[in-house]
Amino acid sequence: MKIPLDCIPCHIRHFFNAAKMFTDDENVISEVLDHVLGITSKYKSYDNIFRMYIDSHRIIEKIGSGSDPYKEFKEEINKICLDAEIDLKRMIKESENPFETALRISIAGNSIDVMQQGNHISKKVIKDILKTAFSQEIDKSAVKKLYDEIIKAEKILFIGDNCGEIVLDRIFIEYLRDNVLHDKINKITYAVRGGPALNDSTIEDAENTGMCNIVNVITNGAPIPSAYLPYCSEEFRNIYLSSDLIISKGQGNFEGLFDRHENLFFLLKIKCSAFEKFFNNKYKVGDIIIEQPYNVI
Repeated sequence: MKIPLDCIPCHIRHFFNAAKMFTDDENVISEVLDHVLGITSKYKSYDNIFRMYIDSHRIIEKIGSGSDPYKEFKEEINKICLDAEIDLKRMIKESENPFETALRISIAGNSIDVMQQGNHISKKVIKDILKTAFSQEIDKSAVKKLYDEIIKAEKILFIGDNCGEIVLDRIFIEYLRDNVLHDKINKITYAVRGGPALNDSTIEDAENTGMCNIVNVITNGAPIPSAYLPYCSEEFRNIYLSSDLIISKGQGNFEGLFDRHENLFFLLKIKCSAFEKFFNNKYKVGDIIIEQPYNVI
């Protein structure tokens, strides 16, 4: 998988921001930058961006002694979304198309991204994200197809992405439990990251946001911001390959799975021009989409 050039500045910015979350010491931040710039200068030697992420992340593990630089940020964003839960569930209940509304709420969560907003996400930002998601165009035929596949599926793997977003995913899954699947909710497995990676959800987030109370939750076994199968655990790969429907949230999971051929739906927001190219400019930055692998170039 060739690394898009547009991804390199974002890669560097992530580790710069992560270093600043640990310390104000410019010598330490400079050490991080030197390490990451050295890695990215060799980007042509990497066959995928996730290997480059792992090599770059070693310096963060060193200066942070293995701790998560985004821990407090993730807790704050999860709380903001939890505080909005009652209002969001009311919106679903009062909607003329509650499935689509619940789905839009889940996809809106993909806009909560530290790579885009930095660590400046607030209640107002979350409110604006949700407001935008309700007014954006969405492919109605794709919504209907996803609904039909959820009804038919015997085993669903739902691959999560960001913190905060996990709360909105749970609201969507709870809607499915109460109105679509009923006693068949146990056919859904929700996957989180195998360790700290950007502001992505881990098992700790799943426990703190109540996801573990709704469905079976597993990790992908890898501390990377994607479900890239070669780096995931055997348990995750087995569940992935035995699922007859896979719902994948976010750009990171898309990068890891876009060339797969399973019954796979990508739910995400287009956040950069590199992803416009993946879909042959069918979408523009800011669009929320529901797509399948065979529609990707």
